Amino acid sequence: MLWGTYRPGLYLGLRMRHPQGLVAGLMWFNPDREDGLINIRHLAQERDGLEKYGWEAHDGQQYGRQELFDGNMHLTTSLTKRFCQGCVGGDWAVRLHAEERDRPAEGSSRPPQRTSLLFYIADEKLQAGLELMPKHSGDVRSVVAKGSGSPVGSWALHLYTGGAQSSKVRHLGVRTTHFHNLTDVLRNELASGDSTAMTSSSRRRSTGGTKQQLGNTADASSNLAIFQVTGELPLTLDFVFTGSIAPEDSQAADRLASWQDQLSFLERTVHYCTPSLKGGPPKESLAQRFNALSGTALTQVLQDAKQAFERRFQQVFGGTHHSEDKSDTVMSKAALSNMLGGIGYFFGTSDVRDPVTGAATRSWPAALFSAVPSRSFFPRGFIWDEGFHQLLVMQWDKRLSRDVLAHWLDLLSQDGWIAREQILGEEARARVPADFLVQSPDVANPPTLFLSLADMAQRVASTSSQQESDTQEELAFLKAAYPRLLAWFQWFKRTQTGPVPGSFRWRGREHAVQWDPELNKKTFASGLDDYPRSSHPSALERHVDLLCWMALASRALATIASSVGIPQQEVKAIQETAQRLSDVSRLNELHYHAASGQYRDWGNHTEATSMQWAEWKSPEGQVVRRALVRIVGKPDPSPQLVPHFGYVGLFPMLMRILPADSTELAGLLRAIADPEELWAEYGLRSLSKSSSIYNKHNTEHDAPYWRAPVWLNINFLALSALKHYSQIPGRSQQAAAELYTSLRSRILSNVENVYQDTGYLWENYRDDTGTGQGSHPFTGWTALIVLIQGETYFNV
Repeated sequence: MLWGTYRPGLYLGLRMRHPQGLVAGLMWFNPDREDGLINIRHLAQERDGLEKYGWEAHDGQQYGRQELFDGNMHLTTSLTKRFCQGCVGGDWAVRLHAEERDRPAEGSSRPPQRTSLLFYIADEKLQAGLELMPKHSGDVRSVVAKGSGSPVGSWALHLYTGGAQSSKVRHLGVRTTHFHNLTDVLRNELASGDSTAMTSSSRRRSTGGTKQQLGNTADASSNLAIFQVTGELPLTLDFVFTGSIAPEDSQAADRLASWQDQLSFLERTVHYCTPSLKGGPPKESLAQRFNALSGTALTQVLQDAKQAFERRFQQVFGGTHHSEDKSDTVMSKAALSNMLGGIGYFFGTSDVRDPVTGAATRSWPAALFSAVPSRSFFPRGFIWDEGFHQLLVMQWDKRLSRDVLAHWLDLLSQDGWIAREQILGEEARARVPADFLVQSPDVANPPTLFLSLADMAQRVASTSSQQESDTQEELAFLKAAYPRLLAWFQWFKRTQTGPVPGSFRWRGREHAVQWDPELNKKTFASGLDDYPRSSHPSALERHVDLLCWMALASRALATIASSVGIPQQEVKAIQETAQRLSDVSRLNELHYHAASGQYRDWGNHTEATSMQWAEWKSPEGQVVRRALVRIVGKPDPSPQLVPHFGYVGLFPMLMRILPADSTELAGLLRAIADPEELWAEYGLRSLSKSSSIYNKHNTEHDAPYWRAPVWLNINFLALSALKHYSQIPGRSQQAAAELYTSLRSRILSNVENVYQDTGYLWENYRDDTGTGQGSHPFTGWTALIVLIQGETYFNV
């Protein structure tokens, strides 16, 4: 697990799980287009307009295959790893294969399309410089770069071109301290010279004033090496990395120990991050290792790895997929693979707002190993998203999931706070607007990690034999994690408490003013952003979703405590807390609106709000500014249950707090089934059509986000709850079963249809047309479609 596709914000980015180590990546452009250099592909971006891209197969460890469709070019990137004795992290190979989607007919005068593929490797540590092309002379099998550094020791990067394009390999070596702007480094180099180094034919097909190819130069002490091959399609390149290349590497164990010193306390409990220096085939020569991962040998390795992935997917998920239409299985494999291929490694500091001065300070340097919601738009860690991600990852690979959970829990501050958004390292920071960089230590995010942890605890508690290796590892993990989980839970109780006993309030909502650019102040802390809360934020607020999250967390914590040997007196105290937070009578006192049968927030609220255009004029009477602002009319705001019903009002059911035979549950099920409330053809909409803010913009430019669209994470929670209630005899059993079957069918059908039409999973889906919208590919919680297909939910 040292090496992997741990730079998810790139179309193809590799790195070591090390604070400062080696990184690698892919760029490409069309050398025959005038805008070729402007449109260099590197960062995964929606504006590039790729018809489709994403991992079709990825096992989270040793193998991945990605398909990218860029105009008329179909690019396949494949990765595999191979372990060897004495090697820290082993060897790896990347195959790049580019071909035309629409090939010219035989006899056509149209020349084959060309592309320029660029692969680079860089050393973040700025140690001794890399040696570029030390013996390269156009050989089809060449060492193109060498270097040395912890923990892999001496290493080499090899290139196999198969002969056809070998004479067109070009290189560039530079020294740089920044790795978040490598696209600009390349663009500036390619655009800075004349075209004298080009052949006449390539000059005719290039853009006028740029040389379009690297200059075969290297700065002294270069720490970035880029290699370029420009040629006609089809084009195949194999890049092979071999580490610890000394025949007898006596320092390998020391380097391994040094790397392990970088691991956090919880990382060491997952029994997963410790590579072996003794595994793999017998010691081989460098040539043997290279030959085993290039050419026809690599073709066979990739084929074997693909078949192994297919078999494992069938074993884990295949038994629960009964559709005769195999397209849903193709989508499921892609959804899982993009989740696993979207796991990244980040290292850096967070900007944290000082609660006294308000100034931003940097936190301690920290590592995060985490999946990301979207490679193109959110290539960083979000704790609210990650709890949903791990429900899927844990089904595929429990050890991998514990590895991710360990990293998140090790971000806990001494006060028990975990920042909701983790923007670690310059590569992550470069893609975040400045307004969102600073995190506030009084602002929470839903503790969704307890979804996976509760499921794990239930599994440990119900296993008849705790001698099973999986159970032993899960038990060891929960023991190590418990102090952090308790501190995290206590932080919530201490900082997010509400105005009356037993209530809770999300922090971070700004106070409204008369002239306000927002129709309803956002509540980013809740994860539901623009979902309508009270019109006038105040300390009076009580938020029903947060109370329900606390009930879930306390139940999970109680189960964990009783499983890991915590003293009975402490377990009893947590159980009593869980009982109080799950007390339906108290929940109803705080949040139930009996006339409508709905659960609602409480706050200072009026419905007399609207958005109107306002103008500001100069002394001369000229309009200098025009903006859409909120106007508050009569009646004035007053403390009340906020009359908006949607996802927030479902949380007593989603967290399974309501008794199965309760009138409250029956009422919620009726509201769910009402097309004028939450029931849509494509899933449960986020806000009732009867709400005054349904489908309304929050500002002039902020389209409705959680005010109509269908979101897969909440629909997954709804399906899980409906499945639960459908299995309990009582007045609501049949209604829950019928709703479950119909809702699941609608969600599966729409997500599959949109995937077939667009090639992507989306952030959310329109409630009126089912169209995918928001960022894409969004294979964060939308990848829960895999579990919905398999009817695999969780225990709490």
